[in-house]
Amino acid sequence: MKTLVTRKNIVTSENIVNFKLQTFLFAISILMHVAATSVAAEHPLLGWLLAMLDIVGWITILLTWVIALIKGIQYGGPKLWTKIETYARTHVRRKKAKNNDPFVSVEQLKHLKYNIDRLGLALHGMTPEMEQARRTHFQMVNESVPALILPAQNAVLYAEFESLIRFLNHFGFPNLESVRLQHKDLAFARKWGSELEARLQQAQRNYNYQLQTMQWVLDEANKKLEAISSTYQQAQNDAGYQRIAGALKLLTKMARKSHRPEEMIGYLTALLQDMESLRTQLKQAAA
Repeated sequence: MKTLVTRKNIVTSENIVNFKLQTFLFAISILMHVAATSVAAEHPLLGWLLAMLDIVGWITILLTWVIALIKGIQYGGPKLWTKIETYARTHVRRKKAKNNDPFVSVEQLKHLKYNIDRLGLALHGMTPEMEQARRTHFQMVNESVPALILPAQNAVLYAEFESLIRFLNHFGFPNLESVRLQHKDLAFARKWGSELEARLQQAQRNYNYQLQTMQWVLDEANKKLEAISSTYQQAQNDAGYQRIAGALKLLTKMARKSHRPEEMIGYLTALLQDMESLRTQLKQAAA
């Protein structure tokens, strides 16, 4: 016996559909169809009558199942609708409760902390992977991990980063379990961190461009001084040449350690102008 509505077995297939009657009607309908087809040519009226009986049998079978479906909906429909309605209301209440919570979840705080840590490492010219490799190395050699060195060009941005850290510490960072951060404060911190990271990336691009420019100007200065020396044999005995050569040697050493390439570009540009003046003087002396 098959159950159509399982809860408390209210309606069963035996109560709604009589399968013995269904089988009988099915067999009669098939028989009427075969008989009508066989006698239709010789006895049209009898064939028509058998065909009608065949149609009536199929209609009866169809109506039986339609009635069974209606009864099943009548008995099981309200219970099914009640379950759907209860689930929908529960889901809406949970969603409203989540949206009405004034404080952000721990998962959101973890994501924020990861981005803040990543930004702090970027200000030191590091990535999380590089920092993990650095710590692993010092653990393997059983030495304490030294503090990161802040590049001088990032000092101003790092001061702002420390202000962001103080803002988050006010809410309980870095102990995420005790942090009480509202959604508006989370949005403010995210925007602050994103803008700071964008300015850091722009500053890094500018710094790299300045480094490349400084190196190009330094190479040009060395080439120009070498050209003067090879063109004018008396140049190395000239006091102006010796002063420029000494200054260029000093600037070359400074360029390797300088964190302000824009200043070095200014010094080298001025030195190139001095070289041009020296070239003019040596050319006049040789003439």
